[in-house]
Amino acid sequence: MKPGEATDGGLARGIRIALAILLLGGTLLVASHYWLGVGAGLQSAIGGTVYVGVVLGAGLACLARASSFGRERHAWTLIGFAILAWGAAEVYGSLFIDGNAGAPYPSPADLGYLAFFPLAYAGLVLLVRARAHEINWRLWMDGAIAALGTAALGAAFVFDYVATKTEGNAIEVATTLAYPLGDIVMLAMVVGVVALTGWRPGRTWSLLLVGLCALVFADIAYTLQSTDEALPAGTWIDPIYLVGAVCLGASVWQPIAATEITSPRERRREMLVPALFASVMIGLFAVQYFSATSSLSAVLWAATMAAVVLRLGMSDRENRALLEQVRTDALTGLGNQGRLQIDLPSRVAKASEERPVSLLLFDLNGFKHFNDNFGHPAGDKLLMRLGAALRKAVGDAGTPYRIGGDEFCVLLGCDRDRFAEVTREAARALTATGPGFAVSSSWGAVEVPTEETEPGAALQLADTRMYAQKESRRLAQAEAEGAPAFKVSAWPQQTSGAK
Repeated sequence: MKPGEATDGGLARGIRIALAILLLGGTLLVASHYWLGVGAGLQSAIGGTVYVGVVLGAGLACLARASSFGRERHAWTLIGFAILAWGAAEVYGSLFIDGNAGAPYPSPADLGYLAFFPLAYAGLVLLVRARAHEINWRLWMDGAIAALGTAALGAAFVFDYVATKTEGNAIEVATTLAYPLGDIVMLAMVVGVVALTGWRPGRTWSLLLVGLCALVFADIAYTLQSTDEALPAGTWIDPIYLVGAVCLGASVWQPIAATEITSPRERRREMLVPALFASVMIGLFAVQYFSATSSLSAVLWAATMAAVVLRLGMSDRENRALLEQVRTDALTGLGNQGRLQIDLPSRVAKASEERPVSLLLFDLNGFKHFNDNFGHPAGDKLLMRLGAALRKAVGDAGTPYRIGGDEFCVLLGCDRDRFAEVTREAARALTATGPGFAVSSSWGAVEVPTEETEPGAALQLADTRMYAQKESRRLAQAEAEGAPAFKVSAWPQQTSGAK
């Protein structure tokens, strides 16, 4: 069984159920207590014991499940210890700070709260390394831009505000500012990771990132509440912390899924991140300087940045158009060998037993004779006509390619019961007859992953089957014409890879 699948025994299933009851039930109880007034006389039990139990339970949920993961084990262990550090701070606060007007600040509880941040940072970094195996440099840049932009927003609207309201000695000020600073970095990392996944984080990342965002929101709200009267007083923030804890504890129990790379259809969104955050930075700069005497320079600076963003967009469009030309066969307008080398691994990786992909290779019979008799310009026109017919025959069932000379390829992604029909239509499309010539096609088909699971092996098997059909036709034609036909004795060894 794969790591992350629900294949545990009875004991593990019991632990999972117990943790789910603790996390969900405890959070609902605390939320009902603080928001609806349920159990008004049980503040110590609900706001203390149950609250701390949920936090510690979330940490234990991460640690209990971490051992089931290979590459991700250390990441989830660090996240689990981060939550336990938070839980230890809650325990200390319940025992020594709550109700104690003379409690010192900072206290050992602050060490536990602040230890959460570096442990969670390290866990996130290790989790990204474990799950994101093939992320391209554009997504890494998107993640960096999104993280830096988010940090700039947090610094402008949260950190600077808290800094102006914070009072006390150097240690007290440093401790107070450490919380919004840690939250800003955490939020920046969360946004960066979402950008890194191509804005499709999946179930595990979604739970993890929503949990961290809930903690950041609650933390910032608590900081603003304690430094000024900008937010309503009271303990309404406390259940939000537990929502974050529940999401963190549940995220580790989700199935493992590698971080996906954006598909060609999603590449238009690649310019969204730099354009969005560049616009945000322009707005921040304008807000900062419009109140000063240098408003004209601010307008010019913002206009310049807008022009830079526009220029980047135009360059990106031109680069994509050029890339499309490089990956397109100039004669037929079909995809070429380069595009096939990109599309095939992607399609093979997404293929499954329920939704297979069919790889078809075609080689024209009689095309050399046509070229020799009618000339290469006529041959090019014939290839153009056959390519257009192949595109029409395949339709929305797959993607056709001309991979060189008189060789064509088709990747079928339609329902399996259409494979045979579309294959026959494609072979019929690559047929042409006229006075003095007859062009047909030999083909070989491979179904992925039922017959092969690797792109190179699938190509080799399809090529073998194609030439086997070509040889069979040659022998049949030779026998029909009365010429001696000799079979190659080594042919079975050449086809030993067929299934």
